[in-house]
Amino acid sequence: MSKYPQFTLSFNIGPTNQERIDAYELYHRAFKAKKLSESKPPDGDDIHIMMEIYGLEILICPGKTPGTGFESTLCCEIRFDQEDDFFQAYQEISKQAQSQSMEGPYPWATRLGLVVDKFGIGWALYYNE
Repeated sequence: MSKYPQFTLSFNIGPTNQERIDAYELYHRAFKAKKLSESKPPDGDDIHIMMEIYGLEILICPGKTPGTGFESTLCCEIRFDQEDDFFQAYQEISKQAQSQSMEGPYPWATRLGLVVDKFGIGWALYYNE
């Protein structure tokens, strides 16, 4: 059985790395969160922490990504390993969207589609080859 598509959440926390580190430490103490990885984008200094809380993977990443409209601290994420499925989902969720952008590559994704849908829900769609 394939691991993908996979649904996760992200917590968009603060402008500083220390805020994201503090957030992880809080969730670790409160819920025994397990750090799965920590990374920075190419040519960037912003720490991204992937953790697991009770079986659900959650990404702690920088808050208020410029140009994407991501104002909320909570974002839904879906990871794809099939390019057609990725683009189909991106095209559909982008219809009448409040904002959308396509980015990448990153160490954690070949492509990243960021969308705030027409209802104001933030979506980060990842495609990995």
